[in-house]
Order: sequence, then structure tokens, then C-alpha cells
Amino acid sequence: MAQDQYPTNLSVQEKHARVLKGPLQVAFDLTNKCNFRCLHCYNLSGDCYLTNEELNDDEVIKFVEDLAKLKPYNVCFCGGEPLLRKKLLYKAAQILSKAGCNVSLVTNGSLVSYQVAKEIKESGINNVQVSLDGARPETHERLRRYTGSFELAVKAIEYFCELGIKNVSIAFAPTKFNCSEFEETFHLVRKIGVKEIRVQPLMILGRTQINLEELVPSPLQYRLLVRTILKIEEDYKCPYIEWGDPVDHLIRFRTLAQHCVTYVTIRANGDIVPSPYLSLTIGNIRKHSFKEYWDKGLARIWELPIVKKFAEEIVSIRDFYKCRVYFDKNIVIDIIDDKCFD
Repeated sequence: MAQDQYPTNLSVQEKHARVLKGPLQVAFDLTNKCNFRCLHCYNLSGDCYLTNEELNDDEVIKFVEDLAKLKPYNVCFCGGEPLLRKKLLYKAAQILSKAGCNVSLVTNGSLVSYQVAKEIKESGINNVQVSLDGARPETHERLRRYTGSFELAVKAIEYFCELGIKNVSIAFAPTKFNCSEFEETFHLVRKIGVKEIRVQPLMILGRTQINLEELVPSPLQYRLLVRTILKIEEDYKCPYIEWGDPVDHLIRFRTLAQHCVTYVTIRANGDIVPSPYLSLTIGNIRKHSFKEYWDKGLARIWELPIVKKFAEEIVSIRDFYKCRVYFDKNIVIDIIDDKCFD
């Protein structure tokens, strides 16, 4: 890059923002609609106000085409249950895959037949995560509140592995009533061929706030779960177990001055949020294109005092209880209209 294009008075973060063509990772809630009403759902899928404000098919494709030009490393279709809009999902995935992006899908598995699994693979989706929260039907279905969902999830995992999708993983949400089944669940999915298991403490958001006493494990249960995981990791290299920390990015992004935002979340109604766990919106792709937001400072969003203020209130998962994300509408700013970086 020529020197006059790269002024020496820029901060490290500003330099990173100019070098990056777009975000490395994008999480996009294709829908907030869901055929489950899980006890722990952090974004109130199926019941949230977002359900009636979703982007239509044309708006989704316009956004995806715009995004494909920026070539993010990975785009994850989340929800809600994305397969409730499966034809749109396939079309969007094909656009991104042809642009050279990795494409991921998070699903509860209930709508996955062998044919659907095949169509998912053919659309270019190469990473699939299925929720599985126990080794027994009664345990998984107590959390998911959907009769038959355990068998459907296991079948979906089997189909994906059989078809050779590049990376098949499961998400295990630890609760008071399933922590003791983690090892059994590990061996169940290991035999099927799962490559990764993601475990993350329950976020005190959405329905977890409503069902707090029934769901959240005691400190002792968490310690025993961690001990179980460490023992498994000594004995087995695969599946890899990832212990997710939902607070980590809120601390890192607000404290590392040199950090340039590489991860962006788009909600089902087009809202751009710095974190899905903060009640703050910083733009909407119905108003301006995603590329416009990126060019106008989206990569530097954690420099804004209001974003730092929201993040500083969260230092542990218990602090999420203060948030009313998805119950109430977000506080809204627009980094373009409000000239946040001009």
C-alpha cells in the first residue's frame, strides 16, 4: 500500500480496519421463528418481537450478495430455526459458497431428513452444528420441550456424518438436570463421527431468566462438569471439546485498543449489533448496505463510548440478568446517520 494511502497518524485499530475488506465472521439470524420453545433460549425464538419484523426473501438475498463481495471467512446461519426458510437458506448458502466463503448452519435437527441433509451439503454448507443436550430422550426433551426431538437430533447428526459434511458438531447446554450425562453424550456422538462439541455456560438471558431456578447448574455441578471434560480430553483427541465463554468477547473487544472487530451479528430484522448479548443496535441493513456500514467504521465499533459502557456492565454470566435483550427493543444508534466516525 502506498504511503499516502496509509497515513502514519492512524491508530493501530484504524489501520487494521482499513486493511480488512470486511469481517472475518458473520452470524446472521435468518429467522427468529422456531418450532421449539426451549427453556433456555437466549433470544426468545418464536416469541420475540423480531418475529414480525424479519427481512423478506429479496432483502436477505440482497444482503447476502452484498456480503459475498466482502468475502468473509465464515458466515453462520442461525436463528430461530433456519430450516424454516430452507429454500432461502440454500440460495443464500450457494451465493456465499461460490464466493469462497465457509458457510455454517446451526439447527435443532428436527426438520432434517436424509434428503434435506443432502440438500444442505449441496448448497455449499460445510459446517453444521446440531443441538444435543443429553444422552437420553427425557433429558434432551425436557430442555427442548419438543416430543421426539432427541431421536430427530441424533438422526440429523447421523445423516450429516454419513454424507461427509466437512465439520459436524453438537452444542451441549449444561443444566441442573443434564450435566451428569455429558460423558455419555460425548461417547454417543463420538461413535457417530462428530468432530467437535461446544459447551457454554447458560446465559442469563431470554427464557433462561424465566426458568432460572430449574436450569442453572450449581457451582459444584459446573466444577464436576469441567473435571469430567478434562478427564475426557486426556483420554480422547476427538471430538474436540470447546468450552465457550460468552463474556470473553465483551472483555477483549473493549480492552484491546489494537483489536479490530472481526465478528459481526445481524439479527432477523436486519439490525447490526456489536454483540447478540447487548441491548444496543448500531445500524440496520434496510437503511444502508452492509458494505456502507463497514466502510463507515463498523470495524471500529468498540471505540464508541456507548458500546464500551454497555459492555463494561457485564463481567460474568450472572450480569446478563441485568439485560433485557429480546424482551424490550434495543437502544438504537446508526453509525452512518449519526456520523459516529466522521
